[in-house]
Amino acid sequence: MRTEEIRPPVYTFRSWEIDLARRELRSRGTVVQLGGRAFEIVAELVKAAGELVTKNDLMERVWPGAIVEDNALQVHITAIRKALGPDRGLPKTAFGRGYRLLGAWTIAQEAPVRSASASDPRRTAAKRPATNLPVATSELIGRGSAIDHLQELLNR
Repeated sequence: MRTEEIRPPVYTFRSWEIDLARRELRSRGTVVQLGGRAFEIVAELVKAAGELVTKNDLMERVWPGAIVEDNALQVHITAIRKALGPDRGLPKTAFGRGYRLLGAWTIAQEAPVRSASASDPRRTAAKRPATNLPVATSELIGRGSAIDHLQELLNR
């Protein structure tokens, strides 16, 4: 049995795209490498639509249940700025308060997509929690159970 669900949107501004479904930051269609936590920060900022997101809110959303130092957040903001290159000023710091993402970001895509049934193993694989591991450059063929086992161990 298939159900329809809303696919997370793709936000666009100038040559930038933030694809929440694929967890990708793209410049002119090319994926810009960004770590998992840094992407989560970008996602929270773009969803706030230019409003201030406090440091505490970001830390609670990106590192739920963990005690994190302010400098961890600063390290990831620095990585975001580096990834944005000439547009490094888009993440605006409100000193001592938090961050906002500048620009008139628009939603380019929010179409319903077909999702597989609950018994489909691809559905459970797509809902794996975000990690700070780098994105794989290629698929490992025939290693699905090993990958699932390692993912489970890492999540613990």
